[in-house]
Amino acid sequence: MTTANLISRRQVINTGDMMNFITGGYYKPTIHRVVQPPEDQRNYDRLGVYYFAMPDNDVHLLPCAESPVLQRVGIERQCPDEDAPLCETWRKARTTTYGRTNLKKGVESNVEEEVVEGIVVKHYN
Repeated sequence: MTTANLISRRQVINTGDMMNFITGGYYKPTIHRVVQPPEDQRNYDRLGVYYFAMPDNDVHLLPCAESPVLQRVGIERQCPDEDAPLCETWRKARTTTYGRTNLKKGVESNVEEEVVEGIVVKHYN
């Protein structure tokens, strides 16, 4: 197997909570954890390329209601439209609370929750 083949098999795209807002729940935020590679892969170099994309700061995080796909599958809203945060507000709230708030035990096993801007955010442990 060539390196190019190995790399092409390892591509991952994670979506985040802003994509969840904009698609009305169609694209869920990825549950991801950082773990040790398997024993037989620990001596190989790993390469990660990260690209973060987000809407402009003044965009309200609302589902794209005119999307025929979202209309067909049903739009789920994280909050009422009038309470939808601006992108800048959500980004700053998420980054300033990370690791600084007391998380509460969630309903699901190994899940803790916090409330950011009135919206429940899950942390998977």
